[in-house]
Amino acid sequence: MCTVSFLPKGGNDFILTSNRDENILREVAKDPSIFHRNHLKVLYPEDTNSKGTWISAAENGICLCLLNGGFVSHKRKPPYRKSRGLVHLDFYEYNNVNQFMVNYDLKGIEPFTLIIIESKNKLKVNELRWDGKRIHRTIIDETRPKIWSSVTLYSKEIIAEREKWFAEWLFANPDLESDSIKRFHHTGGSGDLKNDLRMKREQVFTVSITCVVKEDKNFQMMYSDLIKGKESLSVLEIS
Repeated sequence: MCTVSFLPKGGNDFILTSNRDENILREVAKDPSIFHRNHLKVLYPEDTNSKGTWISAAENGICLCLLNGGFVSHKRKPPYRKSRGLVHLDFYEYNNVNQFMVNYDLKGIEPFTLIIIESKNKLKVNELRWDGKRIHRTIIDETRPKIWSSVTLYSKEIIAEREKWFAEWLFANPDLESDSIKRFHHTGGSGDLKNDLRMKREQVFTVSITCVVKEDKNFQMMYSDLIKGKESLSVLEIS
């Protein structure tokens, strides 16, 4: 939930890659599977605790990714009404971003950032940030690569440094291939384990890396479980 990169591949195609940083005590997530949400087939790894998720792709061409925190690091005030991973899945109950923003009740939900990529007809990228009081929408340039880092784990200075690493990777890898961006998500950084893309702290560390490749009429989800040391590949056809 804590580091996400977006790479446009021309037309409606793209690559979205996410590093999930979690508490060492949290149960290991289940490998990606296809579930049904609002009559839609949705592919995602399931969080064992909340039954929610942080990254998903649906047969309607929408791909979502969740990061913890809105604009700044916040002090947690549990109990919260619902897991943010379930809010993520609730998005599929709505027809579009506007309907979700207007009608979904976010009261009592911990701050988050939700990246929404639409790819069925025309590539569109939206960023929703819930700060605990208001929801904010930003339309992201779908023609330019971008990286996000969770504000709950990384300071503004570290986030800027990570953007610099990403820019350097882009300069060295103009072809924007999935193998290369996955390698960056595994090894990117300066050798500081607390802040590298694959991070490790006393209680929190990177537990998985998920890479979603949207190509023509398919989503491919490549999932690396770093705790179990196993990888899987799942495919979902866009209808």
